[in-house]
This record gives sequence, C-alpha cells and structure tokens, in this order.
Amino acid sequence: MTTSPADEFEVHRPRLFGLAYRLLGSAADAEDAVQDAYLRFSEADRPGIGRPGAWLAKVVTNLCLNRLTSARARRERYPGSWLPEPVVTADGTLGPLESAEQRDAVSLALLVLLERLTPTERAVYVLREAFAYGHREIAGVLELSETNCRQLYRRAVQRIAAPEARFPAASGSAGEARRLVPHRRP
Repeated sequence: MTTSPADEFEVHRPRLFGLAYRLLGSAADAEDAVQDAYLRFSEADRPGIGRPGAWLAKVVTNLCLNRLTSARARRERYPGSWLPEPVVTADGTLGPLESAEQRDAVSLALLVLLERLTPTERAVYVLREAFAYGHREIAGVLELSETNCRQLYRRAVQRIAAPEARFPAASGSAGEARRLVPHRRP
C-alpha cells in the first residue's frame, strides 16, 4: 500500500521543524521552511528518493540557508539579539523545560554565540552538534566537500569559543559607564 505524500511527510515534520527552528531562530520562519519543503516533497519523484528523511533534511537546510543569506544580501538587520523564540510543542522537544535545573542546562549564551557564525557555519554546527550528523552526511546535505565541512565546523567551534566581544562598547564618558554599570566595593 502506498502512502500519501502528506502521511510520509508527517513522520519527518517534528525533526524538520527542529532543524529549521535551530537554524532560523523563529518558529514562524521555521514553519514556512517546513511548509516549503512539503511542497517540494509532494511534487518530487518520490520513488526516486531513496531516503526521504535525508532528502527532506537537505531541502530544509538549503531553504534555511537561502533565507539566512537572502536577508544578509538585502542587508536586513534584526533589531535585537538573535535568540530563538519559545515554542510550545506536544512532546516538549522545543517547549518549556520542566525544571529549573533543565532550564539552566540550556545555554542562552550559546544561542547568542551562534550570531558570530555565518549561515553555512551555523548549519554545519547545528547539524553536527544538535543532530549528530557526520561530516560526510553534512557534506551531502549542504553540497560541499567533506573537508570543507570539517573546516567550517572547526571555524564555528573556534568562533564560539573565542572570548571576543560581539559589538564594540560605545565610547562615552567614564561617568556614563559608572551609571550604566555600577561598581560594587567589597
């Protein structure tokens, strides 16, 4: 019995949404990317797709990279810090965490640090760290060489670990600095 494209796609939807959400940081944008992937999947030669999960991950990753690079090409700037918005899900994978200990385990700092990465570095890093893809699989998804993916991952790890400030401090008077960051005396 053949399954419909919708039924086959729904099996992969939660994983695809998680991937898009981690790359884009917006639930609405992630849902748009997943919906676009569904449209491509429904129109594709499904018998010719050997591994639908891998094919869909590649499509979603490329759609996310296109969104990230097109925003950069149009010089659009997000006014705030790039942080994923909270999402409530039935299985809790991206939703609110159940205890304060779990909330502390999720590093908000890492999300801020991901801003230092280019879209391709971010894709390589997220696929490797969040989804445990191997470099060969990442290379297939991004249509890059395995060596290039290793290099992008290494650069991403270095940028995240670098103790550099993202933005230079605004030059102002010492009085203004003390007003903004009061010093405590021991």
